[in-house]
Amino acid sequence: MSDLEETCESVTEAGPDGHEGVMLSPERLVAFRALYDEHVDFVWRNLRRMGISAAEVDDRTQEVFVVAHRRWDTFEDHGHGPRAWLFQIVLRVVADARRHRRRHPEDADGGFAESRRSEPPPQLEEMARKEALQQLDRALATIDIGRRAVLVLHEIEEMTAPEIAKTMSLPLNTVYSRLRVGREELERALLAGAGVEADDDIQEIEIDQPSGPVLVGAHPPDTSVQARMCTELRGTR
Repeated sequence: MSDLEETCESVTEAGPDGHEGVMLSPERLVAFRALYDEHVDFVWRNLRRMGISAAEVDDRTQEVFVVAHRRWDTFEDHGHGPRAWLFQIVLRVVADARRHRRRHPEDADGGFAESRRSEPPPQLEEMARKEALQQLDRALATIDIGRRAVLVLHEIEEMTAPEIAKTMSLPLNTVYSRLRVGREELERALLAGAGVEADDDIQEIEIDQPSGPVLVGAHPPDTSVQARMCTELRGTR
């Protein structure tokens, strides 16, 4: 049975809290299958970047599509596209997972050690890519979840600031502010992971003017490390 079939079966057998399941019309089911095929990697990738461990990401991916399947018959594209809708579900699933981890702590490192144990010996190129991915995930884990979401959508998913503002229902100026501070925080975390000393902390303020937010006491960040890493990881799991 495919992942999609398992997702559909889990929804049609029982809905949320044991309520009656959801049955889609054949036409809507075909459309949902197309949605799944096109965006399953997007969902998987962003669950990982938002802090879901390798051990549970497949189950959480299915959870996202279970929710999407239940709501699919009422979904309407208002110009933001299905990725915006799915990312909102991703954020809710991530929030649920974070609450669960706080109540039932298991992996002190967020699953990184488990991920390394479960991997077969890779080729050198693949090993380097996986190490870069783990380094990025560790750095992202140090960033506030709101700034992390903006950073992931912009740097990895290549959404524009206006698209992110619509996706996350944020003022555009807030998106610019979170993006600038998130970039600085990511750069610092990556440099710290490499044993390089970073500059002093920065402060974030938001101003309501076309020039966008200002960072007080901040130097323009050297984003070469995080930019190169994010570019290499776009479109990959």
